[in-house]
Amino acid sequence: MKDLDLLSLSNGTSKNIKIGELSSDVISTLGLNLKPQNIYVWTPRIQEHCEKHKLEYSSSESYYSAIRSIPEIIKNPDYVGIHSNGNIQYIKKIDDISLIGVKLVKQSGLLFRTIYPITDDKLNHYLKINKIKPIKKG
Repeated sequence: MKDLDLLSLSNGTSKNIKIGELSSDVISTLGLNLKPQNIYVWTPRIQEHCEKHKLEYSSSESYYSAIRSIPEIIKNPDYVGIHSNGNIQYIKKIDDISLIGVKLVKQSGLLFRTIYPITDDKLNHYLKINKIKPIKKG
């Protein structure tokens, strides 16, 4: 999966774009009762729900790098977990450590929710309390 084209996400009509797949490795690591399936982003989602986290990144460049890397983070996460709200979490260090939330919507499948940075301390805490797990490769 190639990098996300930010221009195409903010240009034109609203539509869902495939950004990745829920893999059998993630399903196995998390013990999910799901089958591999596509993950989509609704095109206005980045502006509506991710821009608010832009200033939390170490720089604008780091934020845009994370956004462009969403497909790579989903394809090759370092860690995965389940949030208390049921969202699947994908975590990967690009420039900063980025966490992606993916929500299972019964009628629509898997939809990208948001991306935001987390600190090394938060990552280590999540690992210590077993909230996230290193990804097991098949």
